[in-house]
Amino acid sequence: MIKSIQRAPALLLLAVLVTACGDAGATRSMADLTNPFLGPDWSAWLVGPISRLATPEEIQTFLALKDDPAAAAFVETFWQKRGEPVRQAYAERALTADRLYSEAGYLGHRTDRGAIFVLYGRPEKEGYEVSPSPKESAVEVWTYGPGAPSGLDGNRPNQVYRFIKRGDLTVNYVPRAQPVTLQPVSQN
Repeated sequence: MIKSIQRAPALLLLAVLVTACGDAGATRSMADLTNPFLGPDWSAWLVGPISRLATPEEIQTFLALKDDPAAAAFVETFWQKRGEPVRQAYAERALTADRLYSEAGYLGHRTDRGAIFVLYGRPEKEGYEVSPSPKESAVEVWTYGPGAPSGLDGNRPNQVYRFIKRGDLTVNYVPRAQPVTLQPVSQN
């Protein structure tokens, strides 16, 4: 009993760290969003901002499709539900993102910066912060004002987005947690 009580602070710390890492599981990888049953024109359709516009049910339905005609029909229905203005804004921003943020063989709208750009438009302010590590590049910072309008997903953007170059790709910057040193629990 006493040992389990003494371990409680360590377990609480672990729970806090897992919670702080938040939606790491909510963001799906490119592999998770690719439908291998579809041809190259449709297989990766969900990759990028589309996955943030789609409901979990729509993502599940798309990933279960078995042929390209079914995918084309699904995509048409997807845009009909959201309306022509959203579809047009998406198409225009995706083209701009492809021009500005394509890198490492990825179309710009499928990169982290491109997805945020497509969803919320150009940030109010763009800048850089010194890297927390001398071995990493500067951190790119996008700031959206507190009064920024809702994006194509119906949500307001976060006020700040940070990106960092990792390898050949610029990705969302999430500060790495400092290692926690736990002190041994005395057995008195």
